Amino acid sequence: MRGVPWIVVLAIGCGGRTPHEAPSSRGGANLEVTLYRDHAVVAQRVQLVIPPASTTTIRVKVAAGVSAEDVYVVDKSELTVRDVRAVGASLRKPVKPADPCADSDPCAELVQDPPPPDDADSPEAPATPTEVELVIGGPREGSFTLAVGYDTERITWDTAYTMTTTAARDHAVLRGAIAIRNATGLALRNASVWVVDADHGPATGRVAERLGHQLVQVAADGIGKLESSTPLAVPRELGRVDLVDGDTRIELLPSATPRPMRSVLVYDPIGAKLDHAGSSPVRDSSLGVHPPPSSRVTESFEIARDPTASVGLPAGPVRLLERRGDGSLALLGEARMFDAATRVAVVDAVAIGTADGVTGKRERRELTIDDDHKRIVEEFVITIENTRARPVEVVIREHFYRGQNWTLAYQSVPLGPEAKEGSQQVAMRLIVPPKQLHKPGQSQVLYVVVYTWP
Repeated sequence: MRGVPWIVVLAIGCGGRTPHEAPSSRGGANLEVTLYRDHAVVAQRVQLVIPPASTTTIRVKVAAGVSAEDVYVVDKSELTVRDVRAVGASLRKPVKPADPCADSDPCAELVQDPPPPDDADSPEAPATPTEVELVIGGPREGSFTLAVGYDTERITWDTAYTMTTTAARDHAVLRGAIAIRNATGLALRNASVWVVDADHGPATGRVAERLGHQLVQVAADGIGKLESSTPLAVPRELGRVDLVDGDTRIELLPSATPRPMRSVLVYDPIGAKLDHAGSSPVRDSSLGVHPPPSSRVTESFEIARDPTASVGLPAGPVRLLERRGDGSLALLGEARMFDAATRVAVVDAVAIGTADGVTGKRERRELTIDDDHKRIVEEFVITIENTRARPVEVVIREHFYRGQNWTLAYQSVPLGPEAKEGSQQVAMRLIVPPKQLHKPGQSQVLYVVVYTWP
């Protein structure tokens, strides 16, 4: 698999007679594991010898729960798989990974909620790897390289982040960690590990016929059939890791540097909960209008992203902490970072509370569904009122939730290159004047969005 990392955890033996462990499998130098949201892909490249007018049988030790038909060839090869047969199998329920921030710096500063108790009716039995034998034939005698792999749900992971600022609140240091839980029954030593923050899709879509045909992995575009306007998840290399049985914690930002931070007000009346990822827009006339949008404006901190260090970081929760003069930490707010909806954003925002004296109102002025021209036109006006004695800057975050084929036909405020924060999210900024006498200051944004479909 080129361009996208492949993962396999195998112990393999070669020989034309009795299968035995191959020396090439002991060091794990060719072992790779790619972590997707729905499962992991494990792969290993091995050397084998095809004798004259014969075949070679290799024995592969794979994760518990993986069957013979689940093993496939990762790269196209001159070799053919003549037969695949199971030697043994064992099942064990996958286990959710531990909190990546628990009991270790930089996240040990946080008080973690205890994990939920295990299901008493489903006790976990020790995981026993499955062994399968592959009978390999080649076009001629000689030495060959074969990369085999399988998919497993027994390698799971989770991420968490912290941002730490000072009393000045003008910068923050982002730290993060990923916790990987290996419940395969195999110790994956010296594995090259990658993480891709996307689903890879059903494993059955990547398993070819196993008898009399060459096993060929389906193309590496299994990252997911994301819509064209959604930025693809970028693989993030985690380095060489020993994925032992149980939990392994890896720092995601070991060389973190301070990032600029500033206070802003944010009006996000809808959020990403209504986002529809399809190319054909949702026609429901009540969408985004009923129930009425929130009027809450939040006090938030906006933290600049490091475009180089942030590439490929998986989404996860973040806690914003303030380190006080006595060294203690105070929790300011919580949010999420690096979700697909904000993959192209240049800043992250963490809400710390409701903005006193500032409110928002979102009204739809028009909805036109034009089937002849295959388009939906919506017009909105957003009003911000300020009863404070000073002007305020407000970031208005709008989500074009009906579908991904949208265009802004008009907006009453200029949009900079950083305005688009995701495939369906735009940030509009405006200054709201202070109150005058007994009348609140007021500013409005009007925009028209057009959705189309094929």
